[in-house]
Amino acid sequence: MRGFPLFWKLYLGALAVVFFPVVVFEISSLLYRPAERVGIPPHIERHMEWVALSVARTAAHLLRSGDLAALSSYLDEAEEANSAEFHLPAEEGFRPPLPEQVRLQLEAASSHGVQHLDRGSFFVTVPFGDRASNGERQHLVAVFHPFGKPPRFPGPSRMLLLSMAAGALLCFVFVRHITVPIRELERTTHRLAEGDFAARAPEIVLEGGGEIARLGLAFNGMAEHIEALLTSQRRLLGDISHELRSPLQRLDVALTLARNGATPEVNLFLDRVELEAARMNDMIGHLLALFRAEEMNSDEPHAPVDLSLLVERVAGDASFEAENEGKRVLVGDLPIDLVISGDEALLASALENVVRNALRHTAPGTAVEVELKETGSRIVLSVRDHGPGVEEQELQRIFQPFYRSDAARDRRSGGVGLGLAIAKRAVERHGGSIRASLASGGGLLVEIVLPREVRRDAERRA
Repeated sequence: MRGFPLFWKLYLGALAVVFFPVVVFEISSLLYRPAERVGIPPHIERHMEWVALSVARTAAHLLRSGDLAALSSYLDEAEEANSAEFHLPAEEGFRPPLPEQVRLQLEAASSHGVQHLDRGSFFVTVPFGDRASNGERQHLVAVFHPFGKPPRFPGPSRMLLLSMAAGALLCFVFVRHITVPIRELERTTHRLAEGDFAARAPEIVLEGGGEIARLGLAFNGMAEHIEALLTSQRRLLGDISHELRSPLQRLDVALTLARNGATPEVNLFLDRVELEAARMNDMIGHLLALFRAEEMNSDEPHAPVDLSLLVERVAGDASFEAENEGKRVLVGDLPIDLVISGDEALLASALENVVRNALRHTAPGTAVEVELKETGSRIVLSVRDHGPGVEEQELQRIFQPFYRSDAARDRRSGGVGLGLAIAKRAVERHGGSIRASLASGGGLLVEIVLPREVRRDAERRA
């Protein structure tokens, strides 16, 4: 069905699943349909009766002598020599019971002799041994197969169940043939949505042909176009950010020269220009940091980074700068020698942005609480402030570039909406994750989770 249209795959597959059990049931019914009675010459009938009588006399004699082993051997030889089955009376309990069809036909028959069975078989009943205890005459039943023993098939009801099981298996194979490529394409879509722009539809999607293969090709084309656009956008953003640094530096020099001999009134306007230039310079610095975090490859070799020392250094610098506003940073007990493999500058940028964001929003006279701990196979760094927090529906959006929950407040505090976005990119490039939640008692709690690739001093020396 390679390259076959999906519509016809579904249509013909559904027809096959529906009609397959019906066809098998009809075939089994034909196999069990009563066969036409096959006529045989009278001398063959007399021969069957003579064989049955002979076997009945010898079997009765052996049964009276009590030699059951000899009786069983004799009956086996007689069955093989005459293509027949010999059944002793049921009360003897020595041979297998009569076939159901023979038993029903015997109950319906009023006379004995050679009688027809389905599919070219015959049976005959002859007297066997002495009379039973109730005075009734006992008989030996001989079933002859002059045309060969017919093949044994399961009954129609069993054939129907088998055909339904086969149909269910056929349906499973058919559905799996269609859904496996779709699931693979779904996984690839999730990878693309999570930022893996190199994700492409796997070969299992493209090799089948038809609509699913064309969908995979269209997906690959879309992914390539998105990757090219984002790569171009990032490069453009990085180039523009780099190029804007030079005019800002020249503007700073011009401002310094303009202040010489300027009147107090003019200095007020120059102060405003300097403030806006500083804000633009800060934004460009954030854009460059974001560009660097985006461009970093998580698989590239890293250097050892002591997280405990990094947290202590960043928290100390931020606390020193926030003292004028009556704020500070409190660091909990730090693990000794907690070293991971990573980019120290990028991790420092992530931590610094999270801590400074918390300091901007925590209330005066309160402290930002920083805690670093090991939890199983993970390292968890939490930063909690005592500010107003954000709305619950905005907890995911605050990590988007240029998103600000309160634009006026962020402008007053100097934020540009890039700090948490930089932190998110930097953490994800190290194989970790970052999330925000509302802290109990008010404020915002930001948690950075990094994979535990800890190397102790003794291990590094070894």
